[in-house]
Amino acid sequence: MRSGFFSITHVLLFIVAAALVAGCAPAGDAPEKMVTEADALDKAWLEAYNSKNVDAIMALYWNSPDLVSYPPGEMEVRGWDKMKEGMMKEFSQATDGKLEFVETSNRAMGTVVIGSGKWRFTMPSAQVDVTGRYTDVKAKKEGKWVYLMDHASVPMPPPPDQPSGN
Repeated sequence: MRSGFFSITHVLLFIVAAALVAGCAPAGDAPEKMVTEADALDKAWLEAYNSKNVDAIMALYWNSPDLVSYPPGEMEVRGWDKMKEGMMKEFSQATDGKLEFVETSNRAMGTVVIGSGKWRFTMPSAQVDVTGRYTDVKAKKEGKWVYLMDHASVPMPPPPDQPSGN
């Protein structure tokens, strides 16, 4: 009888302990909330970009040497400081440039959101009208959503001896 008492007591203690641990564990955001916050981050990014506000746009990136970007005109940019230098240069050269997202998608994947889509950049002074594609990785760092990685590119035309494909 005594051993049965201890086994029931142990089971009850285990259940109580498990409930306490589960209640204290940090809860992750629901996927729908993650996507909503990623959509808001994208909107803030686009507004900061089109207003050429370097400080506002850089506040949306992870302030880390591990931040990585693959912009259309460069092989790679690593680190927050280098990213800021690149944005300042881009804004100084594309004074009347306007960017719009043509198509966007954000998908929650564990603790990050993977974004992808298409963009269009116009700059009337240089008669530029370019369409490209992008991917990015967003995550919550220190309580706010930021970009950890982004990649923007323009598709290359097919070689002259091959037909173009979609």
